[in-house]
Amino acid sequence: MNRQRGFTLLEVMIALFILSMIMVATISALRGFGNTKATITQVTNRLDEVRVVSSFLRKSLGSAMPMRVGETRAPTFGRPEPSATYFQGGASEMVWVAPLIAGADLGGAFVMQLYYTGQRVEFRWHPYRPSAEKPNWTEVEPRILLEDVEAFTIGYLGDYGGEWLAEWPESPANPVALRLNIKSRNKYWPELVVRLNPGALSPL
Repeated sequence: MNRQRGFTLLEVMIALFILSMIMVATISALRGFGNTKATITQVTNRLDEVRVVSSFLRKSLGSAMPMRVGETRAPTFGRPEPSATYFQGGASEMVWVAPLIAGADLGGAFVMQLYYTGQRVEFRWHPYRPSAEKPNWTEVEPRILLEDVEAFTIGYLGDYGGEWLAEWPESPANPVALRLNIKSRNKYWPELVVRLNPGALSPL
């Protein structure tokens, strides 16, 4: 007559130990998967931010027009003018004129301002009016273009083959190119270089 033999205490303990190790490995794998998904989402959002902001800056700055302050007639392109253009910039701020199309109620040429506050990059715009004074930017509500910014610098190229300048003073011409360096959320963006229409020969 055969007698059925059950598990010994040692065998039960070994089985429980193996089961617990499998559970720990499974939980660790799930946690790692969750962290990987969060990291991928974070990187994707960051790349989208870089793409959208860079595209906007490249399009807006690249279409900068050499409109002159106090101009009462259509601008002339390709020859010097005694009056300065709207374009003016420093190491972390610039003003320029460019077309803006945002639906049927908002279009045409606008005076634009881009500046760094120390934490954010903000953007303002005001309708361009020939022969009018420069906009009073304190009366224009800013829009946040980029947050969590640790560094934001702008360089100006007066002529091809020349040196990059830290600022662009009042001049009868726009710079021929701009260079933007941005550091956001402890990461440097790819350097953004935008070619402009100078509108006149640069005196620099």
